[in-house]
Amino acid sequence: MTLGLGHLALAGALASCAAGIGGFFYGTHVGAAQEQAARKRADDAAEAVRARLQGQIDASTERSQAAEYTRQASVREIYHESQKVVERPVYRNVCIDADGVGLLDRAADVANGTGVASAAGAPGAAAQGAAQ
Repeated sequence: MTLGLGHLALAGALASCAAGIGGFFYGTHVGAAQEQAARKRADDAAEAVRARLQGQIDASTERSQAAEYTRQASVREIYHESQKVVERPVYRNVCIDADGVGLLDRAADVANGTGVASAAGAPGAAAQGAAQ
């Protein structure tokens, strides 16, 4: 059995197809590895930025807590006593004094519709004088 030129051409075509398929899979593998390496570099850079910012936040928190501690250490409580002056006696048998009775009477007059003009503080009669 002799191999002819057609057989050699077919074998060459199969070899080139196998090489092409192998190259495709190799390229896919290399591309995926490169993509993973690029993703890892990006993740590492983001982690470094996050760690740096977290360090700044922690330092700021410590400074704030130290300032608050020193502020609270300097706070003093001040007690101020004042004397109350009572014009009217508080503990008596009478529940309402004369001013309160007058206010209640005036309120009752307003509610009943009698003496409304005097309830507003206007005098009931005309004033005596030159302006009549």
